[in-house]
Amino acid sequence: MKQILAILAIILISAIPVTAGNVTKVEIHGVVFDESSNKYNTTLLWDAQNFTGFWYGGGKSSETLKIDQVSSSLKTSSRIINEEKLLYNTSRTDQKYKVFSEKGKLVENGLEYNSTSKIFTRNTTGGYYARLGWFGDVYIAVNGKANKLTKLIKEQKTDEKQTLKLGVSWDLGEGYNLTLEALDTKTSPRQAWLILAKDGKTLDIKVVNEGEVYTYTEKSLGGESSVPLFVTYIDGIFTGAEGMAAFVQLKYTWLISNNVLEIKSGDKFGVFEVKEATENSLTLYNKDTSINLGQNSVQPLYGDLKFKVADSTTALRFYPILEKTKPGKYELRGGAYDESKYKTLVWDAQRFPGFWYASGGGKSSESLLVDQSALTLTNMKRTIETEKLLYNTSRTDQKYKVFSEKGLKVENALEYNSTTKTFINSRNGGYYSRLGWFGEVYVAVNGKANKLAKLIIEQKTDEKQTLKIGTTWNLGEGFNLTVDALDVKTNPRQASLSLIKDGITLDTKIVNEGEVYTYTANNLKGESNVPVFVTYVDSIFSGAKDTETFLQIRYTWLISQNVLEVKAQDKFGVFEVKEANENYVLLYNKENSINLAQNAVIDLGNGLKFKVADSSTTLRFYPYFEQVILANSKIDSKAASANATTTSAAPITSTETWASVTTTPGTSLQSASPGAVQTSSPVTTPGDTAKPQQWNWIFFAVAGLVTTGYLVLRK
Repeated sequence: MKQILAILAIILISAIPVTAGNVTKVEIHGVVFDESSNKYNTTLLWDAQNFTGFWYGGGKSSETLKIDQVSSSLKTSSRIINEEKLLYNTSRTDQKYKVFSEKGKLVENGLEYNSTSKIFTRNTTGGYYARLGWFGDVYIAVNGKANKLTKLIKEQKTDEKQTLKLGVSWDLGEGYNLTLEALDTKTSPRQAWLILAKDGKTLDIKVVNEGEVYTYTEKSLGGESSVPLFVTYIDGIFTGAEGMAAFVQLKYTWLISNNVLEIKSGDKFGVFEVKEATENSLTLYNKDTSINLGQNSVQPLYGDLKFKVADSTTALRFYPILEKTKPGKYELRGGAYDESKYKTLVWDAQRFPGFWYASGGGKSSESLLVDQSALTLTNMKRTIETEKLLYNTSRTDQKYKVFSEKGLKVENALEYNSTTKTFINSRNGGYYSRLGWFGEVYVAVNGKANKLAKLIIEQKTDEKQTLKIGTTWNLGEGFNLTVDALDVKTNPRQASLSLIKDGITLDTKIVNEGEVYTYTANNLKGESNVPVFVTYVDSIFSGAKDTETFLQIRYTWLISQNVLEVKAQDKFGVFEVKEANENYVLLYNKENSINLAQNAVIDLGNGLKFKVADSSTTLRFYPYFEQVILANSKIDSKAASANATTTSAAPITSTETWASVTTTPGTSLQSASPGAVQTSSPVTTPGDTAKPQQWNWIFFAVAGLVTTGYLVLRK
């Protein structure tokens, strides 16, 4: 019985659902236009190198976005992109079928391509097809026509294989299935009988020899005749071991959708209208729609493509973004190194959107450098030598929002000299220091770049949090702020606030309306008097008929008490820390050379990777971070912090007239209503929450197994 119970315990533990953390939105940005920067005040053209949201593959790209007006017309006082001045263009590019590039085999009704004249021609067989980017996604140009687009459903990688046994179907996507109906291993060459079906209906039946290409051609697709829809290569047909079924091995499989988007002049896509649509290219423009780059706004253009404008009153800064919200895996990649085109060997936040960038202040801090000649990085020389890959991040200045918006200083904060670029510890200051660390923003504790704490929360400029008496604001990482009492009769009005972490009160303070409340940690990773929590008491007011009293707070800022101290010789993936001081941190690959092998993904550390192209003729690679949006994603900790909880706080011992959580008979104190909940302004609606887990079936299943085991043992 003990053995059975032990097994059942394992079953029960295995049945407990496991959830994974994920993001709910991925933003890929292009190089910024910044009127205050001598370097970026003329950025009016984006392609796949300086806006990596655009499609890039096989060393090819096709999309551009252009603002066709003088850069001086875009500034803080003039934020309009005029009608007909925003142009999006995409053009077809050539691509070899993998079965042609790897095996030299032609595809029935495929295209031929002349690289000199850049012209496609149609023959009975060909080795090429045409593709292009369309607002960040790759599409196939049907029969080489850029104005007839269809999605690429599947394309096997060069080294990818698919094995099918007799009677087994391969789900290709969009309702397509390939079934192995029969094999003849006695003929020479061996043969496979394949059936291609869609949505349960047979499209084609074909007997194909080993070493040959099977192509299914659609007679008519989007007005085009004889269109290759499905391609695969019979790599091998094998007789199974004794008692095992025979099987076929397929490679270089390629499949497109039969849903075609035909684009015509005059068609509208968001703010765009199609100006020209030919078999070579598409040009769209904002014919009737001017675009206002309002401060702190996001301007939709079409689909996932948008302009994001900085929250700045002193300089116009904006950039294009692709905002992805659908479940899937997304790359935040840097511009590519391509030995034949782009000798990119240094990446910063402008050329690599995976690195941290703060558009409001135009600040960034990270760089990645391959410190060797491009002549040493070719198809025949694929090694980044030891000590030649350097990652650097340095501290930047940032004003607390309560200082930038209200001119109020923060207890024990920093002062900053913009001329000498130095920080000074002060009894009261308006600044803190922050920096990027492998794509995430961190606060440099007391301005020390080698002591990093996560920024848990920072309210936006226009964000407000409204709390009733007795309610608690969940700030994240176990921090909570509770309103113990409010006094609306004093002048100025006052609030009694308690800052709590993991159920332990860190601080209780009475704060006047219009003042800043700062909680300072006496010691944080060897640093004394560190501002951990900052908020501004914006207003204290009574509700309708004085039935309830409210507190409204703004410019809230909170850092983690978990500090990462970075020291020389610390290791992070392939990197070792070369220098770590209060100004910057420098890492390098001291002992690890890096082999940029064909079709490789190289993990550098902390989520940073290199991806190398699947090319045997040209070395191409780029850095990237990967982010995943899961289906039915849960609310993350920040979203969850918007939910208030009602707590019972201890009464305030005071002779002043307070509205408190608890009341004493004979006083005029206002008590918290039993159902008090927190409200916020602006109101945000969190994403879908996961459905509650159903445990009933687990209980009854385990109970049934226990009973069965008991009866068996009794026998």
